[in-house]
Amino acid sequence: MKQIIVKSQEEFDKIKEVKADEEVIFESSKIRVNCILEVFGILRLKGEINCNFSENRYIRSWGSSQVHNESWGSSQVHNVSRGSSQVHNESRESSQVHNESWGSSQVHNESRESSQVIFSQVTTDIKNIVVNMFNFSVLSIPMSLKIKIKKTKNVVVQRYKTEDDYFRREGIEVRNKKVILFKRVSKDFKTQEGTPNETLWQIGSVVTHKDWQPEKEECNGGKFHGVSRPYFGDEFRGVIGDKYIALEVKIKDTYQWKDNPQYPHKIGFREGRVLWECDRYGVKK
Repeated sequence: MKQIIVKSQEEFDKIKEVKADEEVIFESSKIRVNCILEVFGILRLKGEINCNFSENRYIRSWGSSQVHNESWGSSQVHNVSRGSSQVHNESRESSQVHNESWGSSQVHNESRESSQVIFSQVTTDIKNIVVNMFNFSVLSIPMSLKIKIKKTKNVVVQRYKTEDDYFRREGIEVRNKKVILFKRVSKDFKTQEGTPNETLWQIGSVVTHKDWQPEKEECNGGKFHGVSRPYFGDEFRGVIGDKYIALEVKIKDTYQWKDNPQYPHKIGFREGRVLWECDRYGVKK
Protein backbone atom coordinates (compact mmCIF):
# COMPACT_ATOMS: atom_id res chain seq x y z
CA MET A 1 0.00 0.00 0.00
CA LYS A 2 1.31 3.44 -0.95
CA GLN A 3 1.74 5.69 2.10
CA ILE A 4 1.23 9.43 1.64
CA ILE A 5 2.35 11.79 4.41
CA VAL A 6 0.58 15.14 4.16
CA LYS A 7 2.62 18.02 5.56
CA SER A 8 0.31 21.03 5.17
CA GLN A 9 -3.31 22.09 4.77
CA GLU A 10 -2.52 23.16 1.20
CA GLU A 11 -1.37 19.62 0.35
CA PHE A 12 -4.43 18.15 2.07
CA ASP A 13 -6.78 20.39 0.06
CA LYS A 14 -5.49 18.80 -3.15
CA ILE A 15 -6.68 15.36 -2.03
CA LYS A 16 -10.26 14.64 -3.15
CA GLU A 17 -10.03 10.85 -2.97
CA VAL A 18 -8.00 8.27 -1.07
CA LYS A 19 -7.60 5.32 -3.44
CA ALA A 20 -7.92 1.70 -2.35
CA ASP A 21 -4.15 1.18 -2.47
CA GLU A 22 -3.34 4.39 -0.53
CA GLU A 23 -2.87 5.31 3.12
CA VAL A 24 -3.04 9.06 3.71
CA ILE A 25 -1.72 10.44 7.02
CA PHE A 26 -2.14 14.04 8.14
CA GLU A 27 -1.24 15.33 11.60
CA SER A 28 -1.68 19.03 12.30
CA SER A 29 -2.87 21.38 15.04
CA LYS A 30 -5.80 22.29 12.77
CA ILE A 31 -7.23 20.21 9.92
CA ARG A 32 -10.07 21.44 7.69
CA VAL A 33 -11.93 19.15 5.28
CA ASN A 34 -12.87 21.38 2.32
CA CYS A 35 -14.70 18.88 0.10
CA ILE A 36 -16.51 15.56 0.25
CA LEU A 37 -13.41 13.47 0.79
CA GLU A 38 -14.00 10.02 -0.71
CA VAL A 39 -12.05 7.27 1.07
CA PHE A 40 -11.52 3.84 -0.49
CA GLY A 41 -8.23 3.10 1.27
CA ILE A 42 -7.01 4.30 4.69
CA LEU A 43 -7.21 7.86 6.04
CA ARG A 44 -5.61 8.85 9.35
CA LEU A 45 -6.22 12.33 10.76
CA LYS A 46 -4.95 13.68 14.07
CA GLY A 47 -5.58 17.19 15.34
CA GLU A 48 -8.43 19.69 15.54
CA ILE A 49 -10.65 18.52 12.67
CA ASN A 50 -13.25 20.77 11.03
CA CYS A 51 -15.98 19.20 8.85
CA ASN A 52 -19.49 20.39 7.99
CA PHE A 53 -22.12 18.21 6.32
CA SER A 54 -24.41 21.08 5.30
CA GLU A 55 -21.47 22.77 3.53
CA ASN A 56 -20.50 19.53 1.72
CA ARG A 57 -17.28 19.28 3.75
CA TYR A 58 -17.10 15.81 5.27
CA ILE A 59 -15.49 12.37 5.01
CA ARG A 60 -17.26 9.56 3.14
CA SER A 61 -15.84 6.04 3.33
CA TRP A 62 -16.63 3.20 0.91
CA GLY A 63 -16.09 -0.53 0.57
CA SER A 64 -13.50 -1.91 2.97
CA SER A 65 -11.89 1.47 3.66
CA GLN A 66 -10.76 2.67 7.09
CA VAL A 67 -11.02 6.15 8.55
CA HIS A 68 -9.18 6.92 11.79
CA ASN A 69 -9.90 10.30 13.39
CA GLU A 70 -8.18 11.45 16.57
CA SER A 71 -9.82 14.81 17.18
CA TRP A 72 -8.84 17.45 19.70
CA GLY A 73 -9.96 20.90 20.84
CA SER A 74 -13.18 22.17 19.25
CA SER A 75 -13.20 19.61 16.44
CA GLN A 76 -16.33 18.94 14.40
CA VAL A 77 -16.07 15.62 12.59
CA HIS A 78 -18.74 14.29 10.21
CA ASN A 79 -18.40 10.78 8.79
CA VAL A 80 -20.62 9.00 6.26
CA SER A 81 -19.71 5.31 6.11
CA ARG A 82 -21.01 2.85 3.51
CA GLY A 83 -20.49 -0.76 2.56
CA SER A 84 -18.18 -2.59 4.95
CA SER A 85 -16.08 0.48 5.76
CA GLN A 86 -14.74 1.06 9.27
CA VAL A 87 -14.70 4.40 11.07
CA HIS A 88 -12.68 4.88 14.27
CA ASN A 89 -13.14 8.12 16.24
CA GLU A 90 -11.25 9.14 19.35
CA SER A 91 -12.52 12.52 20.48
CA ARG A 92 -11.19 14.67 23.32
CA GLU A 93 -11.93 18.01 24.96
CA SER A 94 -14.99 19.68 23.32
CA SER A 95 -14.95 17.70 20.06
CA GLN A 96 -18.18 16.86 18.22
CA VAL A 97 -18.42 13.68 16.12
CA HIS A 98 -21.35 13.01 13.74
CA ASN A 99 -21.77 9.51 12.28
CA GLU A 100 -24.03 8.48 9.41
CA SER A 101 -23.63 4.78 8.70
CA TRP A 102 -25.10 2.39 6.10
CA GLY A 103 -24.92 -1.27 5.18
CA SER A 104 -22.56 -3.36 7.32
CA SER A 105 -20.21 -0.49 8.14
CA GLN A 106 -18.55 -0.46 11.55
CA VAL A 107 -18.37 2.59 13.79
CA HIS A 108 -16.12 2.74 16.86
CA ASN A 109 -16.29 5.83 19.07
CA GLU A 110 -14.27 6.59 22.17
CA SER A 111 -15.21 9.94 23.65
CA ARG A 112 -13.41 11.63 26.52
CA GLU A 113 -13.85 14.79 28.57
CA SER A 114 -16.69 17.02 27.24
CA SER A 115 -16.93 15.56 23.73
CA GLN A 116 -20.23 14.99 21.92
CA VAL A 117 -21.07 11.98 19.71
CA ILE A 118 -24.10 12.09 17.40
CA PHE A 119 -25.61 9.26 15.36
CA SER A 120 -27.97 10.06 12.48
CA GLN A 121 -29.51 8.14 9.55
CA VAL A 122 -28.19 4.86 10.96
CA THR A 123 -29.20 1.90 8.79
CA THR A 124 -26.52 -0.53 9.80
CA ASP A 125 -26.01 -3.76 11.69
CA ILE A 126 -26.21 -2.43 15.24
CA LYS A 127 -23.90 -5.16 16.52
CA ASN A 128 -21.05 -3.35 14.82
CA ILE A 129 -21.48 -0.06 16.72
CA VAL A 130 -19.19 0.38 19.70
CA VAL A 131 -19.53 3.44 21.95
CA ASN A 132 -17.34 4.19 24.98
CA MET A 133 -18.15 7.45 26.78
CA PHE A 134 -16.16 9.01 29.60
CA ASN A 135 -16.24 12.05 31.93
CA PHE A 136 -18.65 14.82 30.77
CA SER A 137 -19.28 13.55 27.22
CA VAL A 138 -22.71 13.65 25.55
CA LEU A 139 -24.16 10.93 23.28
CA SER A 140 -27.09 11.73 20.95
CA ILE A 141 -28.69 8.60 19.52
CA PRO A 142 -32.02 7.64 17.87
CA MET A 143 -34.58 5.95 20.12
CA SER A 144 -34.84 3.11 17.62
CA LEU A 145 -31.14 2.25 17.88
CA LYS A 146 -30.71 -0.35 20.63
CA ILE A 147 -27.06 -0.72 21.57
CA LYS A 148 -25.05 -1.24 24.72
CA ILE A 149 -23.23 1.89 25.82
CA LYS A 150 -20.25 1.86 28.14
CA LYS A 151 -20.18 5.13 30.06
CA THR A 152 -19.05 6.74 33.28
CA LYS A 153 -21.29 8.50 35.81
CA ASN A 154 -21.21 12.02 34.36
CA VAL A 155 -21.95 11.04 30.74
CA VAL A 156 -25.30 12.29 29.35
CA VAL A 157 -27.20 10.12 26.82
CA GLN A 158 -29.80 11.96 24.75
CA ARG A 159 -32.20 9.82 22.74
CA TYR A 160 -34.27 11.43 20.03
CA LYS A 161 -37.02 10.43 17.63
CA THR A 162 -35.89 10.35 14.01
CA GLU A 163 -37.55 12.75 11.57
CA ASP A 164 -40.03 11.04 9.25
CA ASP A 165 -40.74 13.98 6.95
CA TYR A 166 -38.35 13.85 4.00
CA PHE A 167 -38.03 17.60 3.49
CA ARG A 168 -37.31 18.45 7.13
CA ARG A 169 -34.94 15.50 7.48
CA GLU A 170 -32.98 16.45 4.35
CA GLY A 171 -32.98 20.18 5.07
CA ILE A 172 -34.85 21.09 1.88
CA GLU A 173 -36.44 24.53 1.77
CA VAL A 174 -40.08 24.62 0.66
CA ARG A 175 -41.08 27.74 -1.29
CA ASN A 176 -44.59 28.31 -2.64
CA LYS A 177 -45.31 24.62 -2.08
CA LYS A 178 -42.38 23.69 -4.35
CA VAL A 179 -38.92 22.23 -3.76
CA ILE A 180 -35.70 21.73 -5.71
CA LEU A 181 -34.55 18.16 -6.19
CA PHE A 182 -31.66 16.70 -8.18
CA LYS A 183 -30.93 13.85 -10.59
CA ARG A 184 -27.87 12.34 -12.18
CA VAL A 185 -28.40 11.86 -15.92
CA SER A 186 -26.41 10.83 -18.98
CA LYS A 187 -24.21 13.17 -21.01
CA ASP A 188 -27.18 13.76 -23.31
CA PHE A 189 -29.57 14.30 -20.37
CA LYS A 190 -31.24 10.89 -20.40
CA THR A 191 -32.03 8.19 -17.86
CA GLN A 192 -32.91 4.53 -18.37
CA GLU A 193 -31.29 4.73 -21.79
CA GLY A 194 -32.20 1.98 -24.22
CA THR A 195 -35.17 0.76 -22.15
CA PRO A 196 -38.94 1.35 -22.40
CA ASN A 197 -38.52 3.82 -19.51
CA GLU A 198 -35.95 6.00 -21.31
CA THR A 199 -36.55 9.64 -20.35
CA LEU A 200 -35.12 12.88 -21.72
CA TRP A 201 -34.43 15.61 -19.13
CA GLN A 202 -33.91 18.59 -21.42
CA ILE A 203 -33.13 21.89 -19.68
CA GLY A 204 -36.32 24.00 -19.49
CA SER A 205 -38.69 21.11 -20.15
CA VAL A 206 -41.47 19.76 -17.93
CA VAL A 207 -41.24 15.99 -17.57
CA THR A 208 -44.33 14.02 -16.48
CA HIS A 209 -44.50 10.35 -15.57
CA LYS A 210 -47.09 8.49 -17.65
CA ASP A 211 -47.72 5.65 -15.18
CA TRP A 212 -47.77 7.30 -11.73
CA GLN A 213 -48.01 4.48 -9.16
CA PRO A 214 -45.51 5.46 -6.42
CA GLU A 215 -47.03 3.48 -3.56
CA LYS A 216 -46.29 0.06 -5.09
CA GLU A 217 -42.57 -0.06 -4.14
CA GLU A 218 -39.67 2.23 -3.38
CA CYS A 219 -37.55 1.26 -6.39
CA ASN A 220 -38.36 0.37 -9.99
CA GLY A 221 -41.20 1.88 -12.07
CA GLY A 222 -44.31 3.92 -11.33
CA LYS A 223 -42.50 7.21 -10.57
CA PHE A 224 -39.43 9.31 -11.15
CA HIS A 225 -36.76 9.46 -8.47
CA GLY A 226 -35.06 12.58 -7.16
CA VAL A 227 -32.48 13.14 -4.42
CA SER A 228 -31.86 15.95 -1.95
CA ARG A 229 -28.24 16.58 -3.03
CA PRO A 230 -26.76 15.87 -6.48
CA TYR A 231 -24.03 13.56 -5.17
CA PHE A 232 -26.63 11.20 -3.69
CA GLY A 233 -27.41 10.35 -7.31
CA ASP A 234 -24.00 8.65 -7.48
CA GLU A 235 -25.58 5.62 -5.80
CA PHE A 236 -27.78 5.01 -8.83
CA ARG A 237 -25.55 5.94 -11.80
CA GLY A 238 -21.81 5.79 -12.42
CA VAL A 239 -21.27 6.32 -16.13
CA ILE A 240 -18.34 8.48 -17.23
CA GLY A 241 -19.64 11.75 -18.68
CA ASP A 242 -22.83 11.82 -16.59
CA LYS A 243 -24.31 15.19 -15.61
CA TYR A 244 -26.33 16.50 -12.66
CA ILE A 245 -29.52 18.51 -13.03
CA ALA A 246 -31.75 20.54 -10.70
CA LEU A 247 -35.53 20.19 -10.89
CA GLU A 248 -38.42 22.20 -9.52
CA VAL A 249 -41.13 19.89 -8.16
CA LYS A 250 -44.48 20.65 -6.53
CA ILE A 251 -44.95 19.10 -3.08
CA LYS A 252 -48.26 17.58 -4.21
CA ASP A 253 -46.34 15.72 -6.95
CA THR A 254 -43.95 13.96 -4.54
CA TYR A 255 -44.21 10.68 -2.68
CA GLN A 256 -42.28 9.76 0.48
CA TRP A 257 -41.47 6.29 1.78
CA LYS A 258 -41.63 6.62 5.56
CA ASP A 259 -41.45 2.97 6.62
CA ASN A 260 -37.67 2.54 6.97
CA PRO A 261 -36.81 3.45 3.35
CA GLN A 262 -33.86 1.70 1.77
CA TYR A 263 -32.60 5.00 0.33
CA PRO A 264 -33.57 7.81 2.75
CA HIS A 265 -32.09 10.55 0.52
CA LYS A 266 -34.37 9.58 -2.37
CA ILE A 267 -37.98 10.65 -3.02
CA GLY A 268 -40.51 9.80 -5.71
CA PHE A 269 -42.12 12.46 -7.90
CA ARG A 270 -44.67 12.60 -10.73
CA GLU A 271 -43.68 15.75 -12.57
CA GLY A 272 -40.83 18.24 -12.53
CA ARG A 273 -39.42 21.20 -14.42
CA VAL A 274 -35.75 20.87 -15.38
CA LEU A 275 -34.10 24.09 -14.20
CA TRP A 276 -30.39 23.83 -14.96
CA GLU A 277 -27.28 21.69 -15.04
CA CYS A 278 -25.15 21.80 -11.89
CA ASP A 279 -22.08 20.21 -10.39
CA ARG A 280 -22.29 17.39 -7.83
CA TYR A 281 -22.59 19.96 -5.03
CA GLY A 282 -25.54 21.79 -6.57
CA VAL A 283 -23.67 24.79 -7.97
CA LYS A 284 -25.31 25.96 -11.21
CA LYS A 285 -23.14 25.63 -14.31
